[in-house]
Amino acid sequence: MSDTKTTLRLNELEPELIQFILTKNPTYTADFELTFQQILNYRYAFINQLLNDEIKATETFNESYHKEIENKKFQTKNLNKSFDKQVTFGDKVSDKIAQFGGSWPFIISFIIFLALWILFNATGLLFKPFDKYPFILLNLALSCLAALQAPIIMMSQNRQSVRDRIEADNDYEINIKAEIEIDSLHQKMDYLMTTKWQHIIQLQQLQVEMLTLLQQNNESNQQHTK
Repeated sequence: MSDTKTTLRLNELEPELIQFILTKNPTYTADFELTFQQILNYRYAFINQLLNDEIKATETFNESYHKEIENKKFQTKNLNKSFDKQVTFGDKVSDKIAQFGGSWPFIISFIIFLALWILFNATGLLFKPFDKYPFILLNLALSCLAALQAPIIMMSQNRQSVRDRIEADNDYEINIKAEIEIDSLHQKMDYLMTTKWQHIIQLQQLQVEMLTLLQQNNESNQQHTK
């Protein structure tokens, strides 16, 4: 016969397991002796409880995480579609005029037009001049063109200013959404680092202790059979 212990007192176990056993059996005292098989059963039940608690904690965290995202959710929008729906025919005309008036084709064609006007009215090559020097009719036409073109271009610029403000607001919402998502990712990483890994290490320790206890139990049984 060997003096190898076949039982362990309750106060010889780790504090977490002791607390678990006392929760299940409040009448146990610190000197209460437990067999290896009983300790294995309690360890197995303790691991199952840790796993269930971990699953519940994860579900609770995910629910709170999704609620936080929903409460601070910003919908991204396609500004081109929403803005184009509000464009009127006059707005389209003003945009086209402003676009053409600020292009090289307009500048080149306008220079050619002015050169031909001055040339034909100054020389009278093809017809009798109808706007002789100092080209009063040309000055009147240019004044009318400038008077009409300026407010049309301003209309287009005002619309562009409104669009720029809307785009700036949308960019701000996108930045806020990205900031919230990054902050949530940090929270998840912190949760994993501070909670998950600790639980994983704790479970591994319990598993190692269970294997050690099983080995001790097997050695004790072998010695008793000799």
